[in-house]
Amino acid sequence: MDEFDRIVETGQGKIFASSSIYETIKDLCLLGSRFAGTNSEKEAQEYLKNYIRDLGVEPIEHEFEYMGWYRGTCIFFLQAEETKPFPAFSLVYSPSTEDEGFVGKIVDGGGGSETELMRIQEEVKGNIVMIHSGQTEEGWLHRRIKYANAVEFGAKAFLFANHNPGQLFPTGSVRSNRMGEIPAIGISKETYEYIKEQIRRKEEVNGKIYILNHASTTTSKHIIWEIEGEEKEEVIVIGGHYDGHDLAQGATDNAGSVAALLELTKLMKEMNYVPKRTIRFIAFGVEEFGVVGSTIYVNDINVENIKAMINVDGLVGHIPKIVACGGYDEMFNLVKDIRDQLLYDPIVLKTIITASDNYPFLLKGIPNVCIYGQNPDPKSGRGYGHTSADTFDKITKLDAKLALGFIFSFLTLFVSIDKLPKRISEKEVITLLREANLEENLKVLEKWPFN
Repeated sequence: MDEFDRIVETGQGKIFASSSIYETIKDLCLLGSRFAGTNSEKEAQEYLKNYIRDLGVEPIEHEFEYMGWYRGTCIFFLQAEETKPFPAFSLVYSPSTEDEGFVGKIVDGGGGSETELMRIQEEVKGNIVMIHSGQTEEGWLHRRIKYANAVEFGAKAFLFANHNPGQLFPTGSVRSNRMGEIPAIGISKETYEYIKEQIRRKEEVNGKIYILNHASTTTSKHIIWEIEGEEKEEVIVIGGHYDGHDLAQGATDNAGSVAALLELTKLMKEMNYVPKRTIRFIAFGVEEFGVVGSTIYVNDINVENIKAMINVDGLVGHIPKIVACGGYDEMFNLVKDIRDQLLYDPIVLKTIITASDNYPFLLKGIPNVCIYGQNPDPKSGRGYGHTSADTFDKITKLDAKLALGFIFSFLTLFVSIDKLPKRISEKEVITLLREANLEENLKVLEKWPFN
């Protein structure tokens, strides 16, 4: 048995003999949502630091400024039914309405693609456009693209409807690190279907929205720690965001992944594991505001010694795992070559994930992967994610152990590889994004930093 096999065998034995990761997930969830700018976020920062210190590792705080957003009142009803408001929540970075609220005709914009809105552009202008969270006629589009399309077509308010049942209204950011142009709220599928039926029956259905939110410059922190490697100047970053949305615990998105980072550290310290390269663990703040925190991080520090980035977002919950390889042929081929040595076979994709913490590293030319669990029902999209139902009871102990076992084998194997994929130039990054037909959407998302 070689040294790598011994490490994996010992680590997997410890993982499956303990339910520690499940308890850590619950600890994080019971702190609350960890939503940026709240006391829950600060409590999570202290929890992370204390956990790491108890392992004999000193954490580093990377503090940064961003545009904070604070939720206030949100009231939505059909104007003809003012005594019966529908449950609704503002989307992150939604501005307030005027004091008297906003009244407008509700127009069904379907999935919110440019194709769909083009057909009804005269109706959308000056009114409330209602758009669901599911697939569009152009395929899957991120919520922020749907919002940007609504703004572009002249809507004065944005209703974002869950396409999954269960009286769950979705949340998420409408812009990244800045306020949106028009009020935006999340409503349930059931409310959506009710309004659609009213529109079918009546010549005109008007809605009224009243929102009071505010924004101001504030600070957050990344919590960072390292296990020094034999080649200490070569760094592999593994990270995941610890913040969630304030409607829920954010169990799968993303407490489970952060718990895995903590448990990996504990395993490695217990085993006196010395990796070939230095492993830098990062619990990122303010991801849910549009990948704000990690974007600031890569622009704040010297990234020259970072050889690769492993992002875990939605790691715990579903099996099998998907390893998205950031558009790199070298990374794609490498992961395919090593997958037989992992705990179980992942689905390996060349896909570029742009809405998570790996993306800012990709923009710097750093080889990266994003690892997450495959939802068994692709039509459900996020499923419980970004709703009040993303709670720890959706995760089983076995789910958590299998996820930790997988990322343990992946990380220990990855850091020991003799030849990692090379860093690429800005020109090559642009080519990757263009070949993936992402340029237009990234510009809409304000995530295209190139001239």
